[in-house]
Amino acid sequence: MGPFGPSARLGTGRDYSRGVAEPAPLRGVNTTVGGQRATPACLVCEHCDGVYRGRAVGSDAVLRCRRCGAVLARGHGLSLDGQLALTLGALLTFLIGSLSPIVTLELRGIHTEASLLHAAWLTWQDGAHLVAALSVATAFVLPLGVILLRLWVLVPLVSGRPVSALAPVMRLLRWMLRWSMVEVFMLGVLVAVVRSAGVTNVVLGAGIFAYTALTVLLTALDAAGLQALWQAAAERRR
Repeated sequence: MGPFGPSARLGTGRDYSRGVAEPAPLRGVNTTVGGQRATPACLVCEHCDGVYRGRAVGSDAVLRCRRCGAVLARGHGLSLDGQLALTLGALLTFLIGSLSPIVTLELRGIHTEASLLHAAWLTWQDGAHLVAALSVATAFVLPLGVILLRLWVLVPLVSGRPVSALAPVMRLLRWMLRWSMVEVFMLGVLVAVVRSAGVTNVVLGAGIFAYTALTVLLTALDAAGLQALWQAAAERRR
């Protein structure tokens, strides 16, 4: 274990950074968080527990653990205001996608509209309880949880207030990010649409376009990582 030096590894990958409460100030190392100057926290590798001093990360750079190569911090250009805007947009598209029909099937004059929850309910009634439960959990409950938890953290930070229950909320958010699978749901929908096109007349609904936009928004937020939230929250507590 040791501080980052000139040999710190750079690359790409998913953010596995973990902020530390009450970070110790570091001389000569500053970064900007939410429009204010802040000192970065120490970084702890989630995979091997290596501890490193924080350092500023460029918008196109990634800091990796020297020991195991896992991603510690990722630079990005999104401010807290930008993350809040994307999160609100994700909430809006999520509501549209969940309440609107994903596809409409037409066969011999019979029209059937299928939204996510309606399709999951039909699957449950057919006896595929596990498939229905997993579909609702990974494409509805967990994405909604990710959005609401981000709002729980971002709204106070943007307004300049401390975040209530920060540590448990951030731990729960990181766990939900692992199992939120909107992109997998979209892939399954596209496969089903292609296979059904030769049998019935398939009309794409507003729901599928909303979920496409939701996938893009959540991917952008996921790429921003959680380190900036930890740093901004630590700055608010001083």
